[in-house]
Amino acid sequence: MGGPHVIKKRGKQEEEDFKILFRDYFVSMCVFANRYLEDGEMARDVVHDVFCRLWENPSELLGVANVKNYLYTSVKNRCLDVLRRENIHHRYVEWEQENEKEREEFFEIETLREDVYRLLDQAIQLLPERTREILLLKLQGLKNQEIADQLHISVNSVNTLKANAYKVLRDQLHDQYFLSLLFFLKKVCF
Repeated sequence: MGGPHVIKKRGKQEEEDFKILFRDYFVSMCVFANRYLEDGEMARDVVHDVFCRLWENPSELLGVANVKNYLYTSVKNRCLDVLRRENIHHRYVEWEQENEKEREEFFEIETLREDVYRLLDQAIQLLPERTREILLLKLQGLKNQEIADQLHISVNSVNTLKANAYKVLRDQLHDQYFLSLLFFLKKVCF
């Protein structure tokens, strides 16, 4: 992955590239790390450490063809290091006892899930305020009636705005991404 996700040399452009990289991946990498550590604060610390290391050593990204995979792999490895260091023996043993294929499948699925989450979050931020509000409440697991009560609007308004949001997201993310979103968020949204 080239473009804004490659940090070349230290300077004003490097700072801007780093900000873009941080903005695009920090949240989804924290969610990803939390799946390993089951501790939100520890997950944020791990991701922060990965970004600090990249800031101090931007040459680590030189020659890296896929920055996204590099970041997720770095976070995964750092999470496993934390689990070992913290002597969470039972969890580390589980990871070591799983066969390699299961670990790779987990990694691929979680990476895809976080990519989808990041794409969805970016698209949701472009929605009109009320529509965005309804969709975010829906993603938190609230039922349509609960959303209507909380926002002091009718259930029909919730249904209409939610349907409009899905249409806009489908148009923005294209049908292939929308189907992925529905697959991963099915339990929450419906």
